[in-house]
Amino acid sequence: MPATTGVLALVLLGTALLLGGGGSPAPWPELLLEWLAVAIFAAWLVLPGSRDSWRTVPRGVWLICLLALIVPVLQLVPLPPGLWRALPGREPEVEALALIGRANTWRTWTMTPERTLASLLSLLPPLVLLVMAATLSLRQQVWLMLVVVGAGIATLALGALQLTSAADSAVQLYGVTTPNLRGFQANHNATADVLLAALIACYALLRIGALRGLIPNRAGPVLGLAVLATGLFGFGIVFTASRMGIALLPVAMLAGLWLLRAWLPRPGRKVLIAAAVLAALLAATGTALVRASPTLAAITGRFQFDQDLRLELWRDGLYVARKHYPAGVGMGGFVPALVLEERLEVVRPAMPNRAHNEYIELGVEAGLFGLLAWGAVIVIVARSAAAARHQQSRSARAAALFAGAVLILLMLHSMVDYPFRSMSLAALGALCAALLLSRANPAAAGSFEKDHM
Repeated sequence: MPATTGVLALVLLGTALLLGGGGSPAPWPELLLEWLAVAIFAAWLVLPGSRDSWRTVPRGVWLICLLALIVPVLQLVPLPPGLWRALPGREPEVEALALIGRANTWRTWTMTPERTLASLLSLLPPLVLLVMAATLSLRQQVWLMLVVVGAGIATLALGALQLTSAADSAVQLYGVTTPNLRGFQANHNATADVLLAALIACYALLRIGALRGLIPNRAGPVLGLAVLATGLFGFGIVFTASRMGIALLPVAMLAGLWLLRAWLPRPGRKVLIAAAVLAALLAATGTALVRASPTLAAITGRFQFDQDLRLELWRDGLYVARKHYPAGVGMGGFVPALVLEERLEVVRPAMPNRAHNEYIELGVEAGLFGLLAWGAVIVIVARSAAAARHQQSRSARAAALFAGAVLILLMLHSMVDYPFRSMSLAALGALCAALLLSRANPAAAGSFEKDHM
C-alpha cells in the first residue's frame, strides 16, 4: 500500500477527476471538492505518516503556489477611492456608484469580488495535489497515473450509458443532454482531455510495466496492449465530438510512439507497406462508418466552422483586455466585462460563458500581472522538464514524458477552450507538474526498484 501522503493524494486526484467537471453551473460538487482538499491538506500536515513531508516539497512547487495565489488575493484587497478609480476601464463603475453616493467608498481591485473569491477557492484542490504529489516517490506516483487511466475507463463506461439512455436519465449529469460522450464532465472538450491523458498514461505505464517485468517485455504484448488502448480511448474521443480533442489524438499517439519506440519494428520496406495498408483500411472503415452512422456524420459535420463564433469572442475579448490593461477586471470577471462591450452584431441568445481561449481570458481577468505569473510558471515547469530528460531511470523518464505530453496537450487545447478552468483538468495539470518538479527532489528521485509502497 502507498504511504500516507500517497493515499491522500490518490483520494484527492480520484475525487477531483470525478467531481470537478461540473464547472460554475454545478457549485455543490465543486464546493465539496474544495472542502475535501482542505481536510486532506490538514490531515497531511498532522498525521504521523506525513506531517514532516512538507519539508521535502521542492522550492519550485512553493513558488508556483505563490504565483497562482498572489493575483486573486491582491485583487480582493480593498483599495482607497483614489487608487481603484484610477484603474483602467473603471469609469462606468464610478459613474454608476456616483448616482447612489458611493463613488468615494473603498473597493477592491477586482470588479466582481464574489467571482474572484470563487476563483481563488477553486485553486485549492489542484494546489494541494501539487504539493503532496511532488513529495511522492516514483512508485507512488505511478499509482496516481493508474488513477488517471481508471478515470478514463470510468468515463468511457458512463459515457456509453449516457449515449444509450433517455434525456431524463440519472446518468445524464449536470443537466446536459447533448448526444456526446461526456462522462463526468459537463464540457465535452474536457472529456476529450481526460481521455487523451488516460491514453498517454497507458503508453507510459506499458513502458514502465515492461521495464519492470510486470508484463512480458516483448514487442507483441506491449504493442498489442497499446493498440487496444488507442482503439478504446480513441473511439471515446471521437464520440465526445470535441473537434480539438479529435485533432489532438494524433499528437497523443505520437507521444505513444516515442514512449514505446524501443518495441517498434525497424522501418523496413515490409513495415512501411503494412502501415500503408493499415492506414488505407482505417480510412475506408472510417468512411463507411460515417456514412452508416448519423452520430458520426454529425460529428464530422462539426468540422464546418461557418457557424463558429470563437473568432468574434476573441475579437471582443481582446478589446476588453486592452481597455482594462494592465490591471485586468478580476479573476472570474470575464463574462460581466464582455457583456458590457460585446458588439451588437454578434450578440446571440445564449450568454457567452468563456472566452474559449485561456490566454485571452487570463489577459482580461488578470491583466499583465497574471500573464507574467503564468509565464513564470511555464518557465519553472519547462526547466524541470528539461532536467527530467537526464534521469538515469527509464521509468522516471517515462513518467516525465507522460507529464510533459499531457501539459502540452492542455496548453494547445487552451488556445480554443478553457481546460484549466475545470477543477478536474486543473488537478490533472497539477499532477503532471508535480511529476516533473519532483525529479529535482532527492526524496522522490530514487529508482523504481528501490521504492516501496
